[in-house]
Amino acid sequence: MDNTLKKLTRDNIRTAINDYFKYTKATTILSDISDGFVDCLADDAIKSKQDLRELFRKSAGWDENLQSIVINGTKTHDPDYELAYDLANSILWRARYESNYEKRNLIERAICFFVKPNDNPEEYIAAIKELAPSAYAPRKKRSRIFKALCDSLNVTDDSAGSEFQHLFAQFADELSSRKIDFKLFMSINPAHFLTMSNPKEDKRGSMMTSCHSFNSTEYNYNCGCTGYARDKVTFIVFTASDPNNPETLNNRKTTRQLFMYQPDNGLLLQSRLYNTQGGTRGAQTESKIYRDLVQRELSELEGVPNLWKTEKYCGNDQLVSIKPSYSFGGYSDWLYSDFDAKISIRADHSDDFETFTVGDYGLCISCGCEISEGLYCVDCDPDRHELCQECEEYCYETTEVINRNGEHIRVCERCLDEYYSFCEHCEHYYPKSQEFHSRAWRNSNHARGAS
Repeated sequence: MDNTLKKLTRDNIRTAINDYFKYTKATTILSDISDGFVDCLADDAIKSKQDLRELFRKSAGWDENLQSIVINGTKTHDPDYELAYDLANSILWRARYESNYEKRNLIERAICFFVKPNDNPEEYIAAIKELAPSAYAPRKKRSRIFKALCDSLNVTDDSAGSEFQHLFAQFADELSSRKIDFKLFMSINPAHFLTMSNPKEDKRGSMMTSCHSFNSTEYNYNCGCTGYARDKVTFIVFTASDPNNPETLNNRKTTRQLFMYQPDNGLLLQSRLYNTQGGTRGAQTESKIYRDLVQRELSELEGVPNLWKTEKYCGNDQLVSIKPSYSFGGYSDWLYSDFDAKISIRADHSDDFETFTVGDYGLCISCGCEISEGLYCVDCDPDRHELCQECEEYCYETTEVINRNGEHIRVCERCLDEYYSFCEHCEHYYPKSQEFHSRAWRNSNHARGAS
């Protein structure tokens, strides 16, 4: 393993932890975060994200210190209509060459609809309607109108890797290009996974907290912070309140979204968008922008046309099922329709993409061993020290019951709910077997009468 990368990653994690706890009152776990945990997380994340790292490093926006691709206003641009005109002519040249003078003029005016947006479009729309009667609709995307025009002129070639696909993808990208007024971080840095949701009880005012907030023991899902960092496919996409201040990348994120992608596979999963208002509702615009930017970046890095078919994950037509790993303890939000997760399949892998699992074991913050819930393993958890005498697992709290042998034992909440019921007559828990319960109740009453 690259020692320079190992040192950088460990330093990133330690810095992120310091930043994360700097302004919060909820610091109970801070003293339990060990060097062993940091070392294990760094080593595991470096190894598991190796394929994504090799892909991301090809980007002009890659920042080695942040272990992230940084997408900003210098990365994108307003549409270059001269380039779009050249691309449209390259796509339609055969149709123009084989046409008479009148039809060539119609094709020229149709192209002007796409590359001269400030002109009066009525003449150009009329030309499109004459060439392809069903192509135009007022709210239809211009790239889709152009594709329908290509279909009518018989220049479309949908075979994978065709010159048409390559040119059309560039044309569609150019039409949709625009400057963005924010920095978007596309990260495989375990420090950013650890701090994916902002700290709870921040004295500056809480923003974008969740069950993955790392300083909270209220839920067990924050095991997912390290679980996502240790899998092979997940990267985190986020914005921050002050992107030029590295501290806010760790403690003041304003939006964040998890994407899952296996390099050279063509299947992209986009999870729920979280923002300072809670995400999902009202966040569709940002979610689409992030997806478009990620798709464009992945296609460019893999040298293929940026042609994706996107649909809702829940109930998708492809019957794609992406499941969490059995060992994963985080919140698998893409499985729930309310959170509007999306899958996208790129055209070059429409017939041969493969599904994958998401997440892995998390790590105990004290000893660094693998766990599937919470922040501590059984041996290190300061609150989880009682032994259930039914399932023989450690838990936070037990309740006294009378088992089938008439013995008084203590059991965890799960075993209590599953195997025992409460008798209001004698105020004890007994096994749910009605026969046993009735006999125990009669014996209890008999004992009371004898006394």
